[in-house]
Amino acid sequence: MEKEQFLILIDKYISDKATDTEKLLVETYYARLRGEHESADIKNEKIIGETLFNQITAQIKADNDTAITVKPAKRVSLWWYSAAAILLVIFSIGVLLYKANTSTEPKNVDYAALIQPGKNKAVLTLADGKKVILDNVSSGAIAEQNGIQIKKKENGTLEYVQVEGTSSNNRVQNIFNTIETPRGGQYKIILDDGTIVWLNAASSLRYPLHFNGAERKVELTGEGYFEVAHLKAKPFIVVTNKQEVEVLGTHFNINAYTDEEDVKTTLLEGSVKVKTLRDRNQSKYLKPGEQSVLNNNSWQVKQVDAAAQVDWKNGRFIFKDEELKSVMRKLARWYDIEVDYNQSLENLSFSGKISRSKTLKDVLRILTRTNDVTFKVKERRVTVMP
Repeated sequence: MEKEQFLILIDKYISDKATDTEKLLVETYYARLRGEHESADIKNEKIIGETLFNQITAQIKADNDTAITVKPAKRVSLWWYSAAAILLVIFSIGVLLYKANTSTEPKNVDYAALIQPGKNKAVLTLADGKKVILDNVSSGAIAEQNGIQIKKKENGTLEYVQVEGTSSNNRVQNIFNTIETPRGGQYKIILDDGTIVWLNAASSLRYPLHFNGAERKVELTGEGYFEVAHLKAKPFIVVTNKQEVEVLGTHFNINAYTDEEDVKTTLLEGSVKVKTLRDRNQSKYLKPGEQSVLNNNSWQVKQVDAAAQVDWKNGRFIFKDEELKSVMRKLARWYDIEVDYNQSLENLSFSGKISRSKTLKDVLRILTRTNDVTFKVKERRVTVMP
């Protein structure tokens, strides 16, 4: 970097106009100059200045001796000019950093503003056990297994397509892949039969490379929205920890998080049959706009706003008289936070629409407009208070 550019960068740093990258560059250079000479004996600005002066003059002289070939007299002049120019700004940085590091006052960090929303993140586990971090790989072919090519599309979608020239008869049944989204992640996948699945945060889907046999069966934990390709001879079955959902071709959402009491299946289009695993002889058929709510004690079907149930897929939170703790569980998954309550806050509910692209601070600000709760955020832990 040219010295003139460096001086401009320092000026931006001192006036608090530097970007995070520029701040890191300045502080890295400063740390290099201080090096191993820094010690606990630096207790005042005068000593900081003297220490930095000795280091910077030695550094600049060494740089000029190796990088510039001039007459000795001119070299000394250039050296002292550079030392005098940069000493002032480096001294200023030293004082700023020294005061920041030795201040007894706690730093007021706005943690909520730093916590960003989730994004497309997932880990794909192949049949051989190999794991692929999907958000780290470029678009294009990722792997090929038994005549099926796995591709990451430019929009981030994972797609399974048959390789030209291969026969489905050569494919091996019971070869499975698993895709898992972490807290703060979501992902979209297109299965071999053309079925599209959106996975919400903290969810997983286990599925075969190719749907052989008389049915198409997958296993879901967490939440997923399905647009099932219609194949009359092959029903599509989604298995969760408490139920099975069977369809031919339809659009529906399943919420089956283990930290939720209820398993909710919501139908948007077509028809589905829901069966409990505890009694496979029991089943219920849903019509569009209906939701099956299953827990350990009861099972009911009710009319709901189906669009609101798939709000997450469309980039929004939609709350309709939703309990506080349910709201906070959704935020915890999407923003990868932990939530505490400093006392019981029962019978509180929220209604409204919030974009999932907002920072945590923006979302909490909207929730506090009810005047019923406030929030304290430290690092990634949120405390809910009345």
